[in-house]
Amino acid sequence: MKTHLGSLGKLRPTVNFSNYFQAPAGTFWGPRTIPDCQLILLVAGSASFEFAGKCLNLLPGNCLFYGSDTPHRLTISSDGPSTLGSIHFSWDSASTEAIHPEPTIILHTREHLVRPAKTYTVHVEGHGDVDMWHFYEFTQLESLFARIAKEFVHQEPGYGSIARGYLIQILTTLLRYQMDKRFRAATEHSKIAASIEAIQQDASRNWSTPELAAISGYHPTYFAELFREATGYAPKHYLVLERVKQAQLLLLHESTIEAVAMKLGYSSIHYFCRNFKAVTGLTPTEFKQRNVAL
Repeated sequence: MKTHLGSLGKLRPTVNFSNYFQAPAGTFWGPRTIPDCQLILLVAGSASFEFAGKCLNLLPGNCLFYGSDTPHRLTISSDGPSTLGSIHFSWDSASTEAIHPEPTIILHTREHLVRPAKTYTVHVEGHGDVDMWHFYEFTQLESLFARIAKEFVHQEPGYGSIARGYLIQILTTLLRYQMDKRFRAATEHSKIAASIEAIQQDASRNWSTPELAAISGYHPTYFAELFREATGYAPKHYLVLERVKQAQLLLLHESTIEAVAMKLGYSSIHYFCRNFKAVTGLTPTEFKQRNVAL
């Protein structure tokens, strides 16, 4: 199950419920499904999280993300209490008015915990589509979780707008962390890094998977799997992203779009424009005009 949410810059996430609290040892929630999405940050203590046939052991700094139609169970360790930050939210709503999830939470049996987790895809301008991870190891979100919970408790004028701003910051921070970690994972694989460097050095070349695999010294099938694991993309899609990245710089200097397309190895201007818009949300002409205007 996959839901495409649209462009990050156009999303209007709304906090439906938030709290920041200490849960006694042995406390659990679920198995259940929720009507919206939820972020959970373990601030102190330990816990376990079951979903999609997996059981994750959580430590301080671990952050969970999951959405509707994903049966799950969160259990606080019997060793002692744990401190949690929790945010229920909707990804896109014109209003900042909260819709409390409790009335439509559905309880399940443990057998449902093997159901696949729902995937949420966000289009990050200039980088393409990114599937939100379900698990993050990130230690810099505690203050933002606490601020959202404080706004939700006191509900002073404009609290929904303030909470939305903090939530956008959290979601954007997670996506940045995810993309940065994915890139670092790629460079840690020295032979994969050689293939990536080849693409970056000669993006105009119509690289095939076997050619890139030969640079890395792997069988093409295994290389494709390793490349996707390291970068999050298939080799062909990564080439498209690199071409668009370079095209954005070239468009600032080249007089014509045709010249940019030719420099990046496109024999079809239509194909170049289609790829460019798929990644950036703008046509090359719109991108060029916007930057001239600035």
